[in-house]
Amino acid sequence: MSIVLVSVWIGSIIFFSSIIAPTVFKSLDEKSAGLFLRAFFPKYYVFGIIIGVLAIVIDIKSHDNLAFLLIGSMIVLSFISRGLIPMINNARDMGDTGKDKFKKLHTFSVVLNVVTLLIGLVYIYNSI
Repeated sequence: MSIVLVSVWIGSIIFFSSIIAPTVFKSLDEKSAGLFLRAFFPKYYVFGIIIGVLAIVIDIKSHDNLAFLLIGSMIVLSFISRGLIPMINNARDMGDTGKDKFKKLHTFSVVLNVVTLLIGLVYIYNSI
């Protein structure tokens, strides 16, 4: 059952990156896109964290240390990413003076998201 949960989590990452983000930036002006993403991202990361905790609870019976390590890593990365949101928003709100800080923080959050995706794929591969 935990493989299904992690697959849903991975699916949500892929869906956001390939469908939601491009659609938001093509369909909304910059201010509206920003408002949408500020409302969306906290829920996005909390969703992943909840899925991860449920997967670990289900995997407790298996005593699979690799599964705990992989899913636990995904949860930790999601907590870090969730924690970056206020800093990213503050940098964006600073305008030109925060541009470099925003770019670095945003890039870091994208890297964390990609690493979370890759760890999830490793988990799925290992579980098959």
